[in-house]
This record gives sequence, C-alpha cells and structure tokens, in this order.
Amino acid sequence: MSPAHEPLRLVRALIALEILLAIGAYGGAFGLILSYWRPDAFLSADELAGTPFSSWLIPGVLLALLNGVLPTVVAVGAMMEKGWARWGHPLVGLVLTAWIVVQIALIGYGHILQPIYLAWGVVMLVLGLVAARR
Repeated sequence: MSPAHEPLRLVRALIALEILLAIGAYGGAFGLILSYWRPDAFLSADELAGTPFSSWLIPGVLLALLNGVLPTVVAVGAMMEKGWARWGHPLVGLVLTAWIVVQIALIGYGHILQPIYLAWGVVMLVLGLVAARR
C-alpha cells in the first residue's frame, strides 16, 4: 500500500479498536449494573471495600460512558470524517489507560484483562497521536 494510504489504514484500525472497546465496555457495564440489582448475580459489593463506591452501579455507569459512549462517538465521528475525531482517538486511549490504572489502584490487580486493556489503551493513545499529527 502506498504511503498516502497509511493514514487511512491507521484511522480504520483505530475505529475498529474503538468499536471493539465499546462493545466490551457495554457488556461489562451491563454486568456491573446488573450486580447492583442482583448482588448475587456477578459481583459482591464487598469487593468495593476501600473504594469511594458502595455498589457497582456508579462504576457500571462510568464504564459505559467513558469506555463505551466515548469510543462510540469518536468512531462514528471518524467514519463521518469529522475533524475533531482525529484528537478523539488519543483521548480514547488516554481514558482507557487511566481507567485501568485507577481500577488497579482502587481494587487491585485481579484479572488477566487488566494488562490487556492497559496495553490496548497505550496502543490507542500512541497510534491516535500519530494519526492526529498527520
């Protein structure tokens, strides 16, 4: 592929990463929010001891908004070729990276997905910055 097509490939990859992230975030948020109404379903509120949260409702809503809605909006904006979307890509990576860092700080390391999503966020941040500068 010619160098002229490289930015397009990069943006398409970022859009794919954002869509996959959003799908996972919506699923995770659903599980967390469901745990609010059915504490025996997935997670106990006891796991939130030492955090600012007394239930999984607020973390679920935040997960949906920050790692579901934000990447969805940026991906759609990029598909519609909106100029602001070029800086949305690294923002999504930064938000995901921060989410995982804060999550580990609050509840500790406890799942294989944490380092995977941390790497995912860093990759999106770096690729997003590269794409935004082009």
